[in-house]
Amino acid sequence: MTDGSRRSVGEPSATERELRQRLDILATFNEVVADVNETIVDAAGRTDIERQVCERLVRTGELRFAWVGVVDETTGDVEPTAWAGVEDGYLDEISVSMSAERPEGDGPVGRAVRSNAVQTTHSIADDPAFGPFREPALERGYRSAASVPLVYDDARYGVLTMYAEHERAFGPELDEPISNLGHAVAHGIDTRVRRERERELERREQAFSRIAENIEEYALFRLDASGRVESWNRGAAAIKGYDTEEILGEHVETFYTDEDTEAGLPARLLDRARTEGRVENEGWRVRADGTRFWASVTITALTDDAGEVIGFAKLTHDMTDRKRRERQLDAVFNSTFQYIGLVDPDGTVLRVNDAALDLVDADRDDVIGLRAWETPWWRDDDERVADLRSALDRAVDGAFVRYEVEIDRENTDRTVVIDFSVTPVDDDEGEVSFLVLEGHDITARKERERALRREQERLEFVNRIIRHNLLNGLNVVGARADIVEDFVNDAGLTHLETIQGRVREMTELVGTMRTFMKVIVERESHEFRPRRIDEAVGHGVESLRRESDAASVAVGRLPDVSVVADDLLDEVVEHLLKNAVQHNDKPDPAVDVEVAAGDDAVELRVSDNGPGVPDEEKRRIVDQRIEDLSNPGNGFGLFLVREIVESYGGSVGIEDNDRGGATFVVTLPRA
Repeated sequence: MTDGSRRSVGEPSATERELRQRLDILATFNEVVADVNETIVDAAGRTDIERQVCERLVRTGELRFAWVGVVDETTGDVEPTAWAGVEDGYLDEISVSMSAERPEGDGPVGRAVRSNAVQTTHSIADDPAFGPFREPALERGYRSAASVPLVYDDARYGVLTMYAEHERAFGPELDEPISNLGHAVAHGIDTRVRRERERELERREQAFSRIAENIEEYALFRLDASGRVESWNRGAAAIKGYDTEEILGEHVETFYTDEDTEAGLPARLLDRARTEGRVENEGWRVRADGTRFWASVTITALTDDAGEVIGFAKLTHDMTDRKRRERQLDAVFNSTFQYIGLVDPDGTVLRVNDAALDLVDADRDDVIGLRAWETPWWRDDDERVADLRSALDRAVDGAFVRYEVEIDRENTDRTVVIDFSVTPVDDDEGEVSFLVLEGHDITARKERERALRREQERLEFVNRIIRHNLLNGLNVVGARADIVEDFVNDAGLTHLETIQGRVREMTELVGTMRTFMKVIVERESHEFRPRRIDEAVGHGVESLRRESDAASVAVGRLPDVSVVADDLLDEVVEHLLKNAVQHNDKPDPAVDVEVAAGDDAVELRVSDNGPGVPDEEKRRIVDQRIEDLSNPGNGFGLFLVREIVESYGGSVGIEDNDRGGATFVVTLPRA
């Protein structure tokens, strides 16, 4: 012993141990090679073969871990498909590539794939070429490694990598056995893959033969090189009406109309199929009984090994029902005044109705196939195009998009305001298959809205005049009249009282006008809120008792409910109570107030003991218009009540009551 160490008698040297380990590995390789054919027979599939090979390799104590990976030809990554042994998360921790430009391609796996040859690492700890895989490998007890590409007849099926728990396990003398192992495994995989392909091809051919023979929705038959019928299936008999015996040998022209035959259409279609390999056509065809049907036809050339056309396969689908539905759809599509279009998810225009074309004086053929933003409705305006493209992108993601857009009408300086929307339509898989573009001309409505806003501005101006100038003037007149009272004799006192009375009437009328103007001006923008009905009734009763000592008011039980209203609800109750007293001819006016709450509405009933209201007068009061008022003091209060209540979404009605008087019924939405 040259190193001076002492070795027990019979104990093998390090060289002998390495040799014995390599022999064990070699024996394992030979056993795996011998078992591959049996593995192919028993395996459920390619992955099963790879897994069994890995398991057989690590069954010996010399190999600690083995795995098979396949190359993703797009990214160059090597993805594990099967493994066995002490893996302990190794494959999750590493990333392997075949690319020499990436650190993940430095190890034996990447080199084996690139060189198409066995790559070994005798000492993982000492070999810098092992790259970023060294530490994860050493942590799991891997000391040496070998990778072999799985290639058979130029078909690459992946790479097999093995790890041993001691160094120098894969010496040069094992390169050939490892290569043979890779070749045997690749051959096994190739055999399995080819067998599966053959079985799948056979299955498809059998299935196609059964389908071709029995399918009834399509006419599928074969023509010879001159265009004469050589085969016939059930679908052909059902669609075209010919039995097999009577149609075999007949020329394909038999199925075409006289007009198409005279124009040479059958011959042209066969010529195109002969030169282009395949041709499609839609048109009228003729059945055996002379009736016509709309057909979608595909003719495919059949060739021999030399490329010579030996016949044709002809597929015919009866599209008569679809054609009829398309005509019906076209009729509906083009009968609407709305602007409608269909586009692909990429924005390509598929269909446009007549109304949309008339808007910009465009021809259908000029816009079909363009991107939507390139069409006359949108082009030449960057902002408009950007909004459309954004809307289409959102719709492709599944959103319904709606906004207003101005479109330039052709040959005029006038723009049209369009209420525009994009609706996504999904296919059976839940993917957006096309988009529906709809537009409605709202130019007139927008003009009415602008006119209404101008009118509201005028009314607001008048309201300010009433609030400030007229009311302030009346307050001044009233105050001065009160002062003059101390200086007027008895003869002038009557005139002064008349002035004071008229001032009070005019002041009250100005208050009513202010309320009316508020309803009109703020109706569009005003937001309502919940109002307690008992509070509004309480305010109204208190106001009536303050102003009229002669009237008696009885209030029934008030439920604890709220209605959809605003502060003007108090005005409604006050006007109803005052009306019950002012138009009462009894010396002791009596007013009853009741409130009933339902699930969706609340009913306020104000009854009096007055003379009542004739039926014709009831209808006139409920339905009267502003022009029906002869002067602001004649029925204006009830008109105002109706306007306010209807703005809440409620209604006003008039009924007779048991005391001979009238009952005003106000229905309000419950909050």
